[in-house]
Amino acid sequence: MNIIAITTGDPAGIGPEITTKMIRFLPLNDENIYVVYGKLFPFADGNNVIEILKISEAISPHNIYWIKIDEDIEIGKPTKKSGKISHKILQKCSEDLMAKKIDAVVTCPISKEAIQETYPDFVGHTEFFAQISKSEKVIMSFWGPHFNLALLTTHLPISQISANMQNIEAKLRLIYVESHKILSNPKIAILGINPHAGENGKFGKDDVQMEQVLAKLKKENIAIDGPFPADTFFATKQYDVVISAYHDQGLIPFKMISHESGVNVTLGLPFVRTSVDHGTAFDIAGKGVASEKSLVKAIKFAQFLLSSKKQIGAENYSFLAEYYDEYMSEVPYDEWAEFVVQKYIELRGQNPQNVLELACGTAEISTRLVRKGLAVDAVDSSREMLNIAAQKTDCPKLYNHKITEKFTKKGYDLALLIFDSFNYLTQKTEVQKMLENVHEMLHPNGLFIFDISTVQNCRENIDGFINIFDKKDVYFVHESDFLEDEKIQETHFTFFRKKGYQFTKKVELHRQKIYDVSEILEMTQKFKIKGIYSVGKPENLIEKSSQYLDENFGRLFFVLEK
Repeated sequence: MNIIAITTGDPAGIGPEITTKMIRFLPLNDENIYVVYGKLFPFADGNNVIEILKISEAISPHNIYWIKIDEDIEIGKPTKKSGKISHKILQKCSEDLMAKKIDAVVTCPISKEAIQETYPDFVGHTEFFAQISKSEKVIMSFWGPHFNLALLTTHLPISQISANMQNIEAKLRLIYVESHKILSNPKIAILGINPHAGENGKFGKDDVQMEQVLAKLKKENIAIDGPFPADTFFATKQYDVVISAYHDQGLIPFKMISHESGVNVTLGLPFVRTSVDHGTAFDIAGKGVASEKSLVKAIKFAQFLLSSKKQIGAENYSFLAEYYDEYMSEVPYDEWAEFVVQKYIELRGQNPQNVLELACGTAEISTRLVRKGLAVDAVDSSREMLNIAAQKTDCPKLYNHKITEKFTKKGYDLALLIFDSFNYLTQKTEVQKMLENVHEMLHPNGLFIFDISTVQNCRENIDGFINIFDKKDVYFVHESDFLEDEKIQETHFTFFRKKGYQFTKKVELHRQKIYDVSEILEMTQKFKIKGIYSVGKPENLIEKSSQYLDENFGRLFFVLEK
């Protein structure tokens, strides 16, 4: 099991806010334990946060642990005091790193200027971790969806770049080795230092010396192409890893096209260190508008570097979440919410005291139930969807949780699984796990209401469906097909999102199993079936044949009793 530390950076900046947002719905698993060093803001739902004094108390992967390091400071204004606190956070974390109690550290932004008021020799995170670990050669690198970047120098004035180019062979070897640990057979290129890569020595000798080093490495089968003129490289070349001589040469194009999706990684340390690719943003600190997206990427990349599986996958709704409510604005949530409450009242004579919505998405059903005065917990496995839900008025208590895994809270009067979520369980073993969990979470005689999309719906409305969503900064295509032999509905969302001067392409694939009613009845035998309904029609269809239900209704609601 890995221990991943998160340092919250300058307490006057956005670090504590983005850390709080990130850990609230961070998916937890048995592979990693997360420990936060620094400052957090309280939240009422989501993951359980336990304050501890020392890292040895962090023992369960099902909690977030917090080593509190904080004092009263004014948010939004860096000071000597905030610099002292952020350095203290780093110092405490580094002690545990060097004691080998931590496997990876993910850092939030600091103010170098604020720290330097007390520690004038402090240069930055990269240099700090290199010094405490006695790592002679470290590389600041950035990894993103379009290209990856490694810097030969870090925080140096332009006037000192040439002097630091005299001994680059060891750094190039390190970049080559570390890049091959992360990528399979990456193509690597290096940018020239001077204009037009020096034009054979006309504009300085640095690039000539670089060519000599590259020729030497090539004889050892260390292939790094270049040096290339930096002004035309990004318009004409495509490489997996680009090596830049100095900070702004590579980071200007990187941040322009990879904002919020890039990760800072320090290569050459005896532990994993990743970071956000942005600064403290004091101007928006304390306003609740800071985005945690880059921090989420940094966490995922740390997990990736620690994992033997070496893969990062995009979950369903990772991109669609941002546009989901607008795109699904015609869905009859009001009618569905009214239906489930009325069915409960018909059977129990009163409102449910506590409700659990599974796979709640952006909580459109749950928020309507909260407005009716009901106490509602809602779970979903998409952090992005939960973040959208958390911004809504009357939102329920939210938790990041897979419906096939046991939920710790129990004793619910009513559990819900609405809007095709049942169909996302494409294996019957997954359905059985979900049903067992629901049965365990319900109060005796509690009700479980869910809906399914039917074969008739797929044949008439889904198969061959194409729709286009076109807004100012995003364009996406929705394509659905019904694979009759497998009874699988496949939906492709292809996104084109504008970032800066270009559009980035993202693709999501959603697969749903379309079950026959007979299969549903077979799998739910542990429950008593109280009714089968088509919303908008009062008739209980429980006496109808499975074939009749399959062929005459596009959506069916099942009411089960524990």
